[in-house]
Amino acid sequence: MPGHVPGPELRSFTERKNALLAAGNIAGAVELNVTTWLGPEASGEVREQVRQMCRHAVETHAAAKFASTAAPVDLARITAPCLAVSGAHDLADFREIAVGLPERIAGARHLELPWAGHLPSLERPAVVTDLLIRFLGETVPAG
Repeated sequence: MPGHVPGPELRSFTERKNALLAAGNIAGAVELNVTTWLGPEASGEVREQVRQMCRHAVETHAAAKFASTAAPVDLARITAPCLAVSGAHDLADFREIAVGLPERIAGARHLELPWAGHLPSLERPAVVTDLLIRFLGETVPAG
């Protein structure tokens, strides 16, 4: 989010993850990601998928070279329908950002899912797909 300053919860997560990685504890960093990003009802299968995704991200990131691509972002220019879905078990920063999107994007709506963490579309893909289909059916003209 443009101008967002990470709050204490997100800073703490980042510091813990970086300390684990600096110590070479990739498994610990991966588990921290899994427990941080998923809600308490996520299945074992989803936890394993996120575990693999996080491990791959850590390994890939370590081998990559990144250039800064910071560019100005004006969310008010978005004209597409927007349903900002957040999870009640996500970090406060991301919940607050999602809640504020309707103020920045014309016609946007926010919906918080009480069972979800940061990755609701992985936790319950059919539920999130249904929400999106219904939202688009209400907001996009037929034809």
